[in-house]
Amino acid sequence: MKKINYMFWRLFKNQKGLAAVEFALALPLMIILTFGSIEVTLYILISQKVERVSINLSDLVAQSTTINTTQLDEIIKAASQVMLPYNFGADGYAVISSVTKTGTNAPVVNWQYVSSGTAQTSKIGVVGSNATLPSGFTMVDKDNVIITEVFYNYKPILSGTIYSSSQIYRYSIYKPRLGNLTTLSWIFPDRETRRQLCLS
Repeated sequence: MKKINYMFWRLFKNQKGLAAVEFALALPLMIILTFGSIEVTLYILISQKVERVSINLSDLVAQSTTINTTQLDEIIKAASQVMLPYNFGADGYAVISSVTKTGTNAPVVNWQYVSSGTAQTSKIGVVGSNATLPSGFTMVDKDNVIITEVFYNYKPILSGTIYSSSQIYRYSIYKPRLGNLTTLSWIFPDRETRRQLCLS
């Protein structure tokens, strides 16, 4: 009996491998905390970039005296540069809208430009319909604003495990500096470009 008690006493007093056991128990928590910190940091960084894209696009459009689709095609390229090193073309989508209020009528969407990418319906509304303005934003008679909405499909490093995929949405509102931008000129390609488009 004394021998058995002595063996148990030695077993409980033995601390060999204790550090390895503690490390094995703590390792899953350390991995979760590490990847969680990386994901949160990445999400914040991309969110800031998406917001910067919406601000830059609205600002560039608002500096124009008139605007057409060719100019907007060029302006939208700024989004890819701002989002670097992240890909905007495949995961991002921008909607630029001109909204005007006349008298006591509800604000109306004059025109809308959408970038290429994963199609996303504007939260402001469609052309010719009453605009759904962001909460807290109001317009007065003869106001004209440019609203840029940016959608970005965020894909976590460990998608479906710790975090799931989500969509980041940011918008910005700018008032045109050099006059109203209530009309959008549609610039169509030349005859040769049209022919090539038809053949493709």
